[in-house]
Amino acid sequence: MWGRKEARRSEDEGAELHGQEVTPGEALEFPQQKRRPSHTPVQPLTAVEQERYDQFYRSEFTSLTRHVIFLGATVEEAKDAAQSSLVDLLMNWRTVRSPRAWCRKAAAHHFMRNDIRINRSLASARRSLTSDEAEAYSLSSPLEDWEFVITFVETHLTGVQRQVIAWHIDGFEPQEIAVQLRMTPATVRSNLRHARKKLASVLVTDHPELAKSMGDAEGKRK
Repeated sequence: MWGRKEARRSEDEGAELHGQEVTPGEALEFPQQKRRPSHTPVQPLTAVEQERYDQFYRSEFTSLTRHVIFLGATVEEAKDAAQSSLVDLLMNWRTVRSPRAWCRKAAAHHFMRNDIRINRSLASARRSLTSDEAEAYSLSSPLEDWEFVITFVETHLTGVQRQVIAWHIDGFEPQEIAVQLRMTPATVRSNLRHARKKLASVLVTDHPELAKSMGDAEGKRK
């Protein structure tokens, strides 16, 4: 859970990053660590630590944004959540041991916290509208390469199955996913298996040419 001070701080600092476009070859302006208004001073990162953080930011921003989109966010909502979580990570860089997993949980919290403020019927109508207007939902490079997968998952998976697939696509094993989502490994594997079968079934119906080349839910070619 996030405290009010942490949430307020991440929103204020995250605002500095809003509007950045991430395209191949473009230099990003990375956030610099600032002292928090606390009774206990926070030592700024060393040059080496800041460089490591910058490298992490550069390598993870796109996949982190994609992860939040899989959870149901729009592109802009996902970018905001990704940026906010990376600012939070900056403030905790020395203590976080698994930054990739930590950022995904933080980004999900940022998105969910903002999403509950939106009327569900309006959110549903917005998703329906953007699904009919390809231009409105066009993803910017390099996310555009994932547009088919993202749309496919959003259309056919919900709830826990969508969460598990999002983590799985990012390379996390069932045991790792179980720890982050507070489930048993067996529950994760079950949801992953059912999600794969559901997607494979829809693929056979809607895209038979892809289904033949990719195989069934168990990975066997037809």
